[in-house]
Amino acid sequence: MQEINIKEKNVEVALFQFILPFSFYHESEQHIFHFLQKHHFKHFQLDHEEDENSYYGQYHVSHRCMRDFYLPFTKTILFPDSEYEKGIQRYSKPLNIKGNFTTDHIHIPFQIHSIDITLCPFELGFLTIRTEVNNTSLSDAIEFAARFRVIEPRNKQDLHTQIEWEGKIEKKIKHFIFDTLFYGLEDFFGMKNLENTYFETFPFFEDARMYVQSLISLEENMTIDSVDVYRSISLSGLTPDGSPYVSANNLPYIDNYLMEHGFHRWAPHTFFTMEEHSFGCLTNQNKSVVSQLASKVYGEYYYGLLLNLFHKIVLLKVTHSFAKLYLEQDTKKMEKLIYSINSFTANYYFTEIASQSQGREIYNILRTTFNIELLYKDAKQTLYSLFKYQENANSKKDSLLLLILTLYSVIGQMFGMSFVISDFDGKIKWSHIMTYNPVEYFALFVLISGVCVSVFLGLQNVYQWIRDIKNRDAWVQFTVLSSIKKKDNHNGKEKGSKRPKSE
Repeated sequence: MQEINIKEKNVEVALFQFILPFSFYHESEQHIFHFLQKHHFKHFQLDHEEDENSYYGQYHVSHRCMRDFYLPFTKTILFPDSEYEKGIQRYSKPLNIKGNFTTDHIHIPFQIHSIDITLCPFELGFLTIRTEVNNTSLSDAIEFAARFRVIEPRNKQDLHTQIEWEGKIEKKIKHFIFDTLFYGLEDFFGMKNLENTYFETFPFFEDARMYVQSLISLEENMTIDSVDVYRSISLSGLTPDGSPYVSANNLPYIDNYLMEHGFHRWAPHTFFTMEEHSFGCLTNQNKSVVSQLASKVYGEYYYGLLLNLFHKIVLLKVTHSFAKLYLEQDTKKMEKLIYSINSFTANYYFTEIASQSQGREIYNILRTTFNIELLYKDAKQTLYSLFKYQENANSKKDSLLLLILTLYSVIGQMFGMSFVISDFDGKIKWSHIMTYNPVEYFALFVLISGVCVSVFLGLQNVYQWIRDIKNRDAWVQFTVLSSIKKKDNHNGKEKGSKRPKSE
């Protein structure tokens, strides 16, 4: 078997977007909205072409290209015309923070260009951190990404990581993110109640590490080996003793892996690869081509990745919710889950999003990598199972109700409505009632209980109807309108108008 020899490569620029999914408290969107205003986040819209250079350092993202890239029905969800419409709502903030990232073996200057908070339906959101590293080795750039993505240290290498910036030192990435970049956002995370929403422990998703989207540009025309591509996507940086590292020893395995997870349309100069924890672009092209690739990675491909992450997490939430469901007790939760699956399918489940062939191919590779089709098939099976259970339960309930009403109807006809009813016309003859025989007492019981049952069933149906309306409104907020900000009652702004001023 051929031995793998790692040849170190020089990196001119490495762009990383670190993406962290989070879940927020129910009905906290308006509070998050005020938080975003207070901390100077701006709602992202394609019409704001002045922002094409605002969040990406030296690079430029064309809003016109993004507008033309996506199909119309997808574009309305990814890029709502205002923050009052349903869809995925992105809020961005430029930072331009410079710092130094230090481990046992590397000391790398880096820059954070901007951060995003993206709010999605189903009480789901994403944090994005855009960083840049220049003039380093490929191993060091990969090691930076592998260590920076770790929220909570899990080994000795992670424990020896620290960030220096503006005279301060942070030894945990988590503290740097939530005490510096997104200070105050943790207040909206359900960290105490796992039943409703939880940040630190998605029971169905790896949340101790951030997803990494990268663009690594080597020196122009420097040879790119398959091992280089594999190391960049598997985030194989350095060994504990500081040597270049690759997490596989078999070249045929690496080649097969890259064929399965890669998009090689522009090989041998540019390689796109996708994995469950990273999306990578490795290139040796000139600066002009790198700028075009950066526009795609920051723009069209970033949104395609977000949409797939959104699909995966929502479908995993559906599976997890079904596993925790007690069918006999959680009737409302079952109805909510049925509505959620149907709403997700109707509003957000896209099998085609792009009008360009390369965009469709990359999107399909991402869907395959994230097992979206399999997860969606499981969700549809869950929906079918819930429908069958609900149908059987309703059938039993209707049969019991029909039996009760039939018994009252038959018994009432046997005794006749006038058997004891005449004693209640006009002035009630209480003395006569006291002289009833057993059959007459039974007829009186049937009459009174029949009236009580009828009134009870009527009131119960009215109560259920009102409750269903309220539940449906809440489900709509959860699955479709969770990003909509309600009208500000204090200043009388209508939906669709400009944002109210910060309090």
